[in-house]
Amino acid sequence: EIEEEVFLAAVEQGVLVSKGSWFSAERENFVPTELFFRATFAAASADKMSEAIARFGIALRDIFGL
Repeated sequence: EIEEEVFLAAVEQGVLVSKGSWFSAERENFVPTELFFRATFAAASADKMSEAIARFGIALRDIFGL
């Protein structure tokens, strides 16, 4: 639930990140204990990267009330 909430909040901020669970290997009885997200900046300028990171931070602060 938290992963989905963070993902959607980032999208609302104009940042597209991939849920880490999309990249986990399927294992029987596996229960994830940590969340992570992936982003690519291969074609982005340094300014765009900084802006995306700032927006992702806003999304996280909004969700966790920081």
